Amino acid sequence: MNVMKKLIFVLLLLGFRVSAQSDTLKLTLKQAEDDFFKENLQLVAAKLGISEGRAYELQAGLRPNPSLYFEHMPYNTQNKELGGLKKNNAEQIIQFQYLVQVAQKRQKAISLAQANTEQAENSFRELIRNLQYQLHATFYDLYFTNQALVVYEQEISTLQQTLNAYQEQFNRGNVPLKDLARLKAYLVSLNTEKQSLIQQKFDDERDLGYLLGSKKQYTIEPVVESVFTNVDFNKLTISDLINIASENRFDLKGALTQRKIEERNLEFQMANKKPDLTFQMTYDRNGSFVQNYLGLGVSMNLPVFNKNQGNIQAAQIRIQEADKLQESYQLKVEKDVQNAFYKARQADTVAKSIDSKFSDDFSKLIAGVLDNYRKQNITVVEFIDFFDSYKQTILQYNQLQNDRVSAFENLNFTVGKAILN
Repeated sequence: MNVMKKLIFVLLLLGFRVSAQSDTLKLTLKQAEDDFFKENLQLVAAKLGISEGRAYELQAGLRPNPSLYFEHMPYNTQNKELGGLKKNNAEQIIQFQYLVQVAQKRQKAISLAQANTEQAENSFRELIRNLQYQLHATFYDLYFTNQALVVYEQEISTLQQTLNAYQEQFNRGNVPLKDLARLKAYLVSLNTEKQSLIQQKFDDERDLGYLLGSKKQYTIEPVVESVFTNVDFNKLTISDLINIASENRFDLKGALTQRKIEERNLEFQMANKKPDLTFQMTYDRNGSFVQNYLGLGVSMNLPVFNKNQGNIQAAQIRIQEADKLQESYQLKVEKDVQNAFYKARQADTVAKSIDSKFSDDFSKLIAGVLDNYRKQNITVVEFIDFFDSYKQTILQYNQLQNDRVSAFENLNFTVGKAILN
């Protein structure tokens, strides 16, 4: 019976460990991007906007429906008889009308709808660019936040062990209270800073989970094997980057497409100043000078006062507006590319100026400081100063790497293409 209880306990413990492990999702950037393109709800909604535009294209191509009018006299007031369909004492009128659009209005409406669909596609691609940049930025920010947390956890663990030993010595009366108080105060400071990082980690996990369209609750652990290892800024020029951006920035393409939309709208408004024709066929059984009258007719509005002047003028102004916005977007893209290039190159230069073995060497140094403190070769003030310097230096080194990655991702985002990888 005792053996069975132990077996059940072990199985429960194993189940708990498996469950705990399943609560952490290890994810590479490639895996995150795959989930992003499959599950992101904003992309799904934006893609439906393209389908909506194609539906408007279909609607614009439909011809107007004909209209049918029927009139019957139910009662003859002169003969005081009910009117029937087969009697000569009743009146029936049937009219058939059909609107014929002139000046290629239907074709121009289709062309305008197609340009709007193209704009929806530009908006979709631009949304991908923005969300993908957010995904990369959040992914790496979470990764480097986790790296910083490792530093805090190591420092807190080491300091806690030191503090426990120091407390024991204090209880024996071997060390002063002021030194013990300083160690405790520094430990509180480290825990407070760590708590702030944990809050940032939670925010990053929330944002990353939202971008991935995940409805499950788990801890996301970014896995980074190598980050921008083969980057040579000597092979990049600002003019080439601007050309790449002109081809891949869909907000800039959106400005060009908006110009196209306004041009096609002007063509449509110019066509609308020409009146359409309505053809009509009328059958009148007893209301004319002859029975069973059959007549054909055509009608149109006379463009005397309203020649669609206001809409035409507005369309012309919107073209001028679109031209200025296009120039503004082009200038903004050029300035953005220039700024992103300089920032990325500067961040790369600073990050590469630090020896890659710096972190390991500094860790060995602080280990020696810790050993000297335990041997009481240095004071508690010197120990805390060294310890804090170690923390600040490692965190700054970590931040430099984060800044470098962020600057590279920003340059990729600015040109609209992953030129750095």
